[in-house]
Amino acid sequence: MIVYEKGHSLYLNLTNRCPVSCRFCVKVPWDYQFEGHDLRIKGPEPTAEELLDALNERLKTPGPWREAVFCGFGECVYRLGEMNAVGLYLTVHHPGLNLRLNTVGLGNLIWDRDIAPELALYLDEVAVSLNTADPKQWLDLLRPAPRYRKKGFAASRLFAELCVAAGIRTRITAVELPEVDLRPLKHYAQTIGAEFLARPALA
Repeated sequence: MIVYEKGHSLYLNLTNRCPVSCRFCVKVPWDYQFEGHDLRIKGPEPTAEELLDALNERLKTPGPWREAVFCGFGECVYRLGEMNAVGLYLTVHHPGLNLRLNTVGLGNLIWDRDIAPELALYLDEVAVSLNTADPKQWLDLLRPAPRYRKKGFAASRLFAELCVAAGIRTRITAVELPEVDLRPLKHYAQTIGAEFLARPALA
C-alpha cells in the first residue's frame, strides 16, 4: 500500500529503504503491517504519478483529510525527486492540505547537499526523529549504516536547524525509552526554535 490512512491524515509510503535500523523499529517484527495496512513495497518503488493517482482517488470525495504525510516503513528522502513532485502538485491543487515529512534527518548526507530549501517550497512541517541528545547513544539506538556512523548525529541536528532557518515548522521527536533522558533533547529543540514531541514506543 503506497497511500494509507490514519485519523485525519493520508500517509505516503514511498520506500522501504532506510539508512538506519532503529532498535525500537517495528517494521520487521510486525512484518511491515501497520493497523491493517500492508506497507511492504513489492516490486518497483512507486512513481510520482502512481502516488498522485492513489492520493487523488482518496481526495476526490469529501473526507476528514487535514494533512498528507511523507512517512512509511522507510526513509522518504531517498525518493526526493518524487517527494518534490508530489509536494509541489499538492500545494497547487490542494492548498488547504498540511504537508509534513517524518524523517531521521539524514537527507543532506544522502544527497550530499542541503535539501531544506527544496523542502521549504512545499512542506509545512518536518518531524526529525533524533531520539537522544547523546551522540554515542544515537549510534546505539539508531544503528545507522556504515556511511552514516561518523557524521550522522551531527548531520541530523544540522538538518533540523536548516529546516528551522528555511521557515519550516520543525519538531524534534523521540521515542520514550527507559534508558534515555529526554530533557537535554527537549532543551536542544527549544534552543534552535523547534518544537519537541516524545512518543510512546510501539509494542
